[in-house]
Amino acid sequence: MYPEDNETEELREKLRDYYGTAMASGMPMAVIDLARTESMSDDEVEREAERLRIR
Repeated sequence: MYPEDNETEELREKLRDYYGTAMASGMPMAVIDLARTESMSDDEVEREAERLRIR
């Protein structure tokens, strides 16, 4: 695994946490974003994390 892969997987996990928390906090539509996180490419994960200011 390359170092970039580890960073991307860490970001993916942070996105899972973010959307999982949103879902548990009463935002049921977050389940769609949570599921979408699993199929995102590395570039999409990075863009989504940047959009949400998760770093």
